[in-house]
Amino acid sequence: MAYGSEALTAAETAGFAADKPMMVVQQADTASEANWTTTGDLAGSGDSQTDGKFPATRAYDDLGSILTKFRSEAPYAAASPKYFNFEFSSAITFDTLLILDHNFNSGGFTSVALEINENEDWSGTVLEIAKYTVSGTTDNRILITNLNHEGGSNTYSAGGTAKRYTDIPYARLKIVHSGSRTPEVGEIILGYRYQLPRNPDLPWNNKNEVSSVSDFVSSSGVTKRYVFNRGQGVRAFSAMYDTAADITLIDNWFNAIEEGTRPFVYIETPSSAPDARLMLQQEAGLSFGLTGPSSRQLSMQMIEQQPFLSRE
Repeated sequence: MAYGSEALTAAETAGFAADKPMMVVQQADTASEANWTTTGDLAGSGDSQTDGKFPATRAYDDLGSILTKFRSEAPYAAASPKYFNFEFSSAITFDTLLILDHNFNSGGFTSVALEINENEDWSGTVLEIAKYTVSGTTDNRILITNLNHEGGSNTYSAGGTAKRYTDIPYARLKIVHSGSRTPEVGEIILGYRYQLPRNPDLPWNNKNEVSSVSDFVSSSGVTKRYVFNRGQGVRAFSAMYDTAADITLIDNWFNAIEEGTRPFVYIETPSSAPDARLMLQQEAGLSFGLTGPSSRQLSMQMIEQQPFLSRE
């Protein structure tokens, strides 16, 4: 089957425009589904499956430890594109791009684009469906929720509407640079969105962060605090859904994260201030009980996985 694209649903578009929360699930979630190779003049390139390079997704840790960083042993040899290539054993469908833990800004790169193709040798029509033009020196995560092959801006909204790309067998990151630094990529998420139709119930704490520490109190009463990590986001989410479509949406999302055993990207305000946090349910379960003849109350607690947004 040839790859294609389709418009987002009316409900997804309406929810996004109204700035309602969005949950995004990684579609390339095992090493066998996303085989990472590199081409171009990138020294030290290799195949993620056969010669020990890190895989292109969180392939081996459903709880979210970073295992995907690629660093070659030498810098770029010339000022021409390099590519990070992905080959999916089963074609995937996605509508969101998230890149975590990179050095594109601080490394002096020019732009990063996501391209797709239906041929392994990239001999067919190459579609550029997302593009980030480097600005500044801070390596904040790159989130693009408006994929299309007609855009031209950093948010990739110019000249086109957001699309969902279907049955994609091959994708790659095209990295353009002007210096000799080697790109570093912690994780690439090609995600499928589950657009919620309403905000969580009030009171809602959207500035809840915790730090993990261990205190040692000496006999003199002095406390020494050892810090394991800090700035980890925590959210307690509760909202009522009363239509069959909304209830099915929640069921489908819970199935997509394999009944709460996989992390997902949580975006509280996707259209106004799209901060993406990689979250995991604190308890792997679905609390979605009836509150009336057809209404159900979704209740869950989420805790952020590395890398933490607050540390950028």
